[in-house]
Amino acid sequence: MRSIVCSVVLALGCIAALTVTADAAPPVSAEMAARFHGTLAQDLDVAAPDELIPIVVVMRDQVSPEALEEATRAANRRAAVIALLKEQAAATQGPILDLLRAAQARGQADRIHPLWIANAVGAHVTPEVVKQLVVRDDVAYLHRESYLGEDVFPVEPAEDPNVRSEIECGVAIMNAPRVWDELQVTGRGSIIAVIDTGACITHSDLKNQIWVNPGEIPNNNIDDDNNGFIDDINGWNFESDNNNVSDQNGHGTHVSGTVAGDGTGGTQTGMAPDAEVMVTKFWNSFSGELSVWRSMEYATDNGAHATTASLGWPHSTNPNRPMWRQVCENTIAAGLSVIYAAGNEGGGNPPDNVRTPGDVPAVITVGATDCNDVIAGFSSRGPITWQNIPPYNDCPWPPGCMKPSISAPGVNTKSCAVCSGYRLLSGTSMATPHVAGTVALMLEFGPGMPHEVVKEILMDTSKDLGAPGRDNDYGAGRVDAYEATAASSGNPEPAACCFKDGSCEDLMREDCIDDGGRWNFGKECGSFNCPQPGACCVTNSECEILLERDCLAKGGEFMGEGLGCELICACDVIKKMKGKCKGSGTLKAIVKFRNDSWDGRTIKMGVGERLRFDVVVHGKKATLFTCCFNGPQEVSLIDPDGCLDPIVIDCP
Repeated sequence: MRSIVCSVVLALGCIAALTVTADAAPPVSAEMAARFHGTLAQDLDVAAPDELIPIVVVMRDQVSPEALEEATRAANRRAAVIALLKEQAAATQGPILDLLRAAQARGQADRIHPLWIANAVGAHVTPEVVKQLVVRDDVAYLHRESYLGEDVFPVEPAEDPNVRSEIECGVAIMNAPRVWDELQVTGRGSIIAVIDTGACITHSDLKNQIWVNPGEIPNNNIDDDNNGFIDDINGWNFESDNNNVSDQNGHGTHVSGTVAGDGTGGTQTGMAPDAEVMVTKFWNSFSGELSVWRSMEYATDNGAHATTASLGWPHSTNPNRPMWRQVCENTIAAGLSVIYAAGNEGGGNPPDNVRTPGDVPAVITVGATDCNDVIAGFSSRGPITWQNIPPYNDCPWPPGCMKPSISAPGVNTKSCAVCSGYRLLSGTSMATPHVAGTVALMLEFGPGMPHEVVKEILMDTSKDLGAPGRDNDYGAGRVDAYEATAASSGNPEPAACCFKDGSCEDLMREDCIDDGGRWNFGKECGSFNCPQPGACCVTNSECEILLERDCLAKGGEFMGEGLGCELICACDVIKKMKGKCKGSGTLKAIVKFRNDSWDGRTIKMGVGERLRFDVVVHGKKATLFTCCFNGPQEVSLIDPDGCLDPIVIDCP
């Protein structure tokens, strides 16, 4: 029996090593294929009867958003959410598990892993079993699991590690030493689950920071704490299903060193040198999505306060985006902070640059800067969209929703090597653990803060970079660990609370948030100017009065504080288009505006299906001259779009 194993060749995606045989399974019907996600339908067309295909069975009945929201209000949020999710899985998965275990006894299934973090079951099954599953009423859909090799890690080569300072520059620029010295906060008591290639738990800079399961007795081959894992002393290897979390790749050790390395070997690499690293290993030489989801489930069930993962699936590899979003949102509902890398795809292919699950709206998604606060060329830019991803269908593109959330240093980052010394690496892989370490500091200073508050503080206290305001390059800016940690205090002083109407009142943080305001640590209303609302062009024809941050969050264009909506958005200002064509075939088209607010800006016009022109607006009109044409020509205004119907100009 053969299992289908996927590998990544360069950056071209996941290619299944399949052999078409004479007795391959027949093509599936169109009705069945509608419930197949990813490449499952194509794989079935060429799969031999005994081939094991890695799939995820997503159950029809999931915990409702309303029930999940209710559970988050419980006194013990984590316990309530976990109980709710486990109850749903236990009540619905039985028949599926019976089917799969019977198939396993016949040699038609293997690697059966039920999940409760989202109601689903992972397994490797034959085509016959796939067809038995897809027709069941209790199944929503089947997804062909996406496997990746090293391409899953957004990491780049870097320079010689022997030229760096005693304190890693990212740690220094983010003001972590100030947190240690002035606030006496080092991450003590914070447990960060690092989902990666494992970690060298004997590295001098990490050995005192590795989480130890308090309910497990080492090496007695007994599941002492009844959590479903035997001898999970420091975490678990979810790809091999054992307790060997050692790191043969080095990526996970480097990431862990940025979270919590204590500098014993000579360089202070860690943001939170007294935090604990729970090692959840999802990758050996290749890995699938299920191993990451199981890692998040383990972290949720075993006391982690945050998960961080410097990984991601490019959209071209067909990740199970609905499942990713559900797993992340359920983990967040349980009270954990969830942090993911944006990816190393740069800005060339919006809205698909940001990898999954960094594209999940609620996740803290991290872009990369250098230590001069300049965005890295490789750092994935937003926006992102979920417009065609049911059941969400949000963040419509254009304009999409902003990503990354924030940024952190990730160029030539020095951190721990396997299993001693240091190495330099670059990538959003390196930026992400800087933020995870910051979260560890925040959670020591403000224990119990849920993800939503952590994310808000990180964004509110970040250093704005690039163009003013939040954007799809830096997000809210580069994280400042001191400001974020100070704002996390359980006993803060009153500070300026800014409301959506631009008013200000000095309030405690909790009171400010309860009243719908935004709290500004260390600021007082008497000397602080709250942002004022103004016209936001949500689309070219739709205007709302919003604060700039709310406007950008909706993917709109903020026109300015204090401005009203009258004649402000593109389609309100653009009046008409007319044109003519001379005997020489020279075409002239004019777009007229109602006022000169677009003076000096550029619009895009098109002639026919192929020709596109950038035209500068002068005063109240933009004029296009081009030749040479014969016969009727359709002229259109492409950008701003949706404002004018095309016109036809007849050229003699």
